[in-house]
Amino acid sequence: MNEALKMAAIAFADGIEQMVCTPHLFNGLSNNPLFPEIEDRVSELQNAIGGTGLKVLPGSEVRVTTDFLTHARENLLTALNRKTYVLVELPTPSVPKGARLWFRNLKLQGMNPILAHPERNIEIQRYPWIVADLVAEGVLTQITAMSVAGQFGTAAKICADSLLRHNCVHFLATDTHRPEKRPPVLSRGRDAAAAIIGADAARVLVEDNPLAVVSGEPIVPPAVIPYEMPAGAVRSFFGRLFQR
Repeated sequence: MNEALKMAAIAFADGIEQMVCTPHLFNGLSNNPLFPEIEDRVSELQNAIGGTGLKVLPGSEVRVTTDFLTHARENLLTALNRKTYVLVELPTPSVPKGARLWFRNLKLQGMNPILAHPERNIEIQRYPWIVADLVAEGVLTQITAMSVAGQFGTAAKICADSLLRHNCVHFLATDTHRPEKRPPVLSRGRDAAAAIIGADAARVLVEDNPLAVVSGEPIVPPAVIPYEMPAGAVRSFFGRLFQR
């Protein structure tokens, strides 16, 4: 609790007014808390923060696995603030071949997938147009503020910048884990994004779109700017290059 209160104070001082708490689900490391437990702990944290500081909301970050749709059908996915958007993450090394179909079926169940930190996925760093294809399928994306600020390394920074320039980013988030190593600071990433896409577009990523999510309102993203393919190459859906 002391650590959580430190993080809440850092976030509020950085200008953040609301934060969705997104514990990991089905990543093989967490205890996969169910929604009632998440809601209880968020309420406990809010009581400790008080009514004049940061507002915290319930959610989760769901690892995409072969059981992803089963978890969805069994109502084990905690939507962000109990609405229709679900934050999902891919395995770090690659994009599972079934991801496109899983996201499509999730939408058919009335849930809207938000793909977390794609810029930190190794395969997407090599083939960023994978994200453009997913966005064309109706998937929204959230990149990490520290990535845009260059604090997650060069590869993540280059990929994040590229996704921003191609209108493939809909949210900018802290993805905070600790008060020191990964603090809940959004302003540096917002300012770095503004240098790429402009201040108004960057504001949409940290204000307008997040407010729509926690309110359960629809988001109409701008059209994706297509990636140009290397000469003499074609691609499969998942971005792998093949010589003609």
